[in-house]
Amino acid sequence: MNSKTVTASQMQALKDKLNAAIESRASLEEDFSHQSNLLIQFINKLSLVSKGINLELDNRLAQLRTLLTKSAPISDIEFKIAEISKLLQHHAVSNEQNITRLHEKFNAAGQGLQKINGLPDDLRRKLRTLLKETQSTKDSVIQYVPLLNKLIEFYDISLRSKIDVPNGIVPTATQCPTDNTQSTNNKNGDVNSKLIEQISVCLSQLSLSTLHTKKIFVINKKLLNETKSDDVLQRFIEIFDVIIADYQNERESAKNFLNTLNETLTTVQTAVKKTVLTCSESQNTNNKINNKLQNQLLELSNTTEAGISLEHVKVDINDKLKSIAATLATKTKFEQLSQQALASQLDTMAKKVKSLEVQSQKFSKKLADEQRKSMQDALTRLSNRAAFDQYFTNMMVRFHHKPFNLALVVIDIDDFKRVNDTYGHTAGDKTLQVIANTLQKQVSDNTFIARYGGEEFVLIYTRKEETTLTKELNLINKKIACLPFKFKNNKVSITLSIGFTHIIKNDNIHTAFERADQAMYQAKAQGKNQVIYIK
Repeated sequence: MNSKTVTASQMQALKDKLNAAIESRASLEEDFSHQSNLLIQFINKLSLVSKGINLELDNRLAQLRTLLTKSAPISDIEFKIAEISKLLQHHAVSNEQNITRLHEKFNAAGQGLQKINGLPDDLRRKLRTLLKETQSTKDSVIQYVPLLNKLIEFYDISLRSKIDVPNGIVPTATQCPTDNTQSTNNKNGDVNSKLIEQISVCLSQLSLSTLHTKKIFVINKKLLNETKSDDVLQRFIEIFDVIIADYQNERESAKNFLNTLNETLTTVQTAVKKTVLTCSESQNTNNKINNKLQNQLLELSNTTEAGISLEHVKVDINDKLKSIAATLATKTKFEQLSQQALASQLDTMAKKVKSLEVQSQKFSKKLADEQRKSMQDALTRLSNRAAFDQYFTNMMVRFHHKPFNLALVVIDIDDFKRVNDTYGHTAGDKTLQVIANTLQKQVSDNTFIARYGGEEFVLIYTRKEETTLTKELNLINKKIACLPFKFKNNKVSITLSIGFTHIIKNDNIHTAFERADQAMYQAKAQGKNQVIYIK
């Protein structure tokens, strides 16, 4: 093979390699262009997603998009990417903080809704389930959107159940009773029965005198049977009149006691001053008589020494002795009168003090009775919510000082609303009284029992293990279920849903009660008429 042929062959090989390199470069450029387009599209989408979240990040992404579109030097692109990376890091930290704050506020809002009295049982269970789902923090803010929608829906249901707003209508400022037109339209409308029941419960917890308590009881019965706003308003006016009358009586009683106390103390003070003055005057008079006696005795002594004759001394001594005897008689009479006057003044003071003591004892007894009544449920005669809060707080302090078996029990009467609606509130009141009396007889000694509100009762046990306490609560439940309730010739079976828990190391009043309350609702959810324990 000649050199020319070899050269041609090498040239062809080089040409083939060059063509291959050109094709490869074209393919790389095409891939690079495609990837650049993909990156630009990605940055566009990233800009849309992050738009409005961080203005500086928006500007940096726009600048990077421009650099990529213009095929800027790679160093410029790397510098811009480094800037964006720093911003994204800062945004990630800020986003985590925002998620944490959102999580805390979400749970706080949910727990606040849980504390509202009178929530429907179904809503309370759904709310508890929702809060369980959000015990751990979510990965992004967007994950909280459906949860927030649910929470807002629960608040909406709660508001409707409280103010009886029709579905789909959210109350606004223009729908408040200050609107004269709407107020007129609703003047004769139906009243919110749930609100009336809550007011009735509050009335039963008022601590008034016996007379006014009876009047409130009568008005309360009428209030529960009213269906028109005008009639309800009239009952409210009657209630306020009774409360004001009781307040005025108490104020007048306290005023009379303080006036009597002031008069008695003034009398005693005057008597003490008079006694001190009398004693001082008596002392001066007594001193004068003593001086007179001393002078008379001295004269007697001088007469004896200077006597001329025995007969003369005898006569003179006899006269002096008569004078001394008269002085002594005067002194004795004066002392008797002084003692009588002092005794009389002391007797007067003693009577005044005794009278004050009697009135003070009556007033103290009255205050003690009022204090006792303020801690007692008027209907069932059990301890009330205030007494429970005070007692449970004290027991929690003792527990955290030195732990011991401390159990909290929450009891709810099953389907109690049906009893009220079907047989009337008098039947409901009688049911509460019978169950309260039965609980008092069935619980162990030294067990605290209170009516928490409505148809709920609470028990506080000490030194009771889970097994022993479960057995006792089941016996109580069976006893209640066997009670022969009869209303309007109909036999009615009453049962209880009971939940309880033991206090643990990190508990506070609210967490412990929430756990026992959750156990009670679990008992209802599982069919009612049973006892559930949650650790």
